[in-house]
Amino acid sequence: MTYRATGDPRSARTVAALRRGLRALLAERPLDDITVSDLCRAADVRRTTFYTHVASPAALLTDMLVGGVDATLGVDDGEQLDLEALSRRLRDNLVDTFELVARERTLFRAGLDSDASAPLRRALLAMWTLRMQYAMDLMSRAGLAVDDQAWAAVPFGAGGLSTALEAWAHSDDEDSVAWAAAVYAQMPPWWPRPAD
Repeated sequence: MTYRATGDPRSARTVAALRRGLRALLAERPLDDITVSDLCRAADVRRTTFYTHVASPAALLTDMLVGGVDATLGVDDGEQLDLEALSRRLRDNLVDTFELVARERTLFRAGLDSDASAPLRRALLAMWTLRMQYAMDLMSRAGLAVDDQAWAAVPFGAGGLSTALEAWAHSDDEDSVAWAAAVYAQMPPWWPRPAD
């Protein structure tokens, strides 16, 4: 997170106002043309308050986008899923991710097309890397036996998923189910696939 989560309702309102302000400004101009002063005016907050919560407009957008994507990918650690159910959940989570990106294409394009896009790309790659490691751990606990080269699937899959998300964001395609199925089909041959 780029802002400090304090549990204070005022902080939550400030962050919400900054997010609304950034959305409004991005509807008018590119991220690279949005200054801290612009965002403070749009959100009706002082600069000192802004910097208490976030480092820059690009950092705020990164937090919004990566946080949103990460929220679509959850699998509860306490759930006891067999490989079939787990593969179905992972595939469905991928559909949810692409649906989110489709709804927020303007924001994703603004972030990815910005000169300040490197932190967003790094944060997405880091998020996908953690999610791939977690998925492999869940699959292992569910009984999937993989060879000693399976570790390579984590960086390979994370890079591919990051790039697929970017390609989806820049496309005008609306069929998130087909896109997710095509992306999921690119996973390693040993990666479990749902029967349906």
